[in-house]
Amino acid sequence: MEVARKRLGRAEQRALTKARLIASARIVFARRGFHRALLEEIAEEAGYSTGAIYANFEGKEDLFLAVLEDHVAARVRAVEQAVSDASTPAQRARAGADNWMQFLREDPDWYRLFIEFWSYAQRDPELRTRVAVRFAAFPKANAELIEVGARDAGIALPEGLANAAGTLFTALADGLALMKLLDPEAIPDELFGDALSALYQLSTRANHQRAAAPR
Repeated sequence: MEVARKRLGRAEQRALTKARLIASARIVFARRGFHRALLEEIAEEAGYSTGAIYANFEGKEDLFLAVLEDHVAARVRAVEQAVSDASTPAQRARAGADNWMQFLREDPDWYRLFIEFWSYAQRDPELRTRVAVRFAAFPKANAELIEVGARDAGIALPEGLANAAGTLFTALADGLALMKLLDPEAIPDELFGDALSALYQLSTRANHQRAAAPR
């Protein structure tokens, strides 16, 4: 007996259409670049007309920002999952770093696309702010992971240090990404993980030494 399909409500249908457009836009943007990608091509990839795009987004920039927001959320989830499978703070640091380097190796076109849009947004203060708001999820997530790692290692962090370190680690990840895209052989995949793991080990050792020192 064939089970009747549930008919989607208007809100559910719109959410599904929007999700399909975002997924298709990511494919086309990565393949063509932001400037060369055409909304008609994105709509065709998703199986809709361009009217569906304008019914859900203000235009090409707004659609890309939706792609960026979706991408950032997915990357944060991926790193959190990788980190959750490790047992010690040093291993978690390595797992998060290795996940990032794996992503760069497997999907280099996305980072090239991000740099293209980042450069484009620099000349538009409003657009730059909208990019920054979405990108801020990375240092925030890193800061939260650092706080958890420090707590598990018994390290008392000064106020504000986790946020500063989250920003620093995000900048380090992006810097390594730029260098690896220019010369993949110059940046080994394990470099980022080695560096973060060593930092956590040094921090833990220093914290234990301070705790054992006579007062």
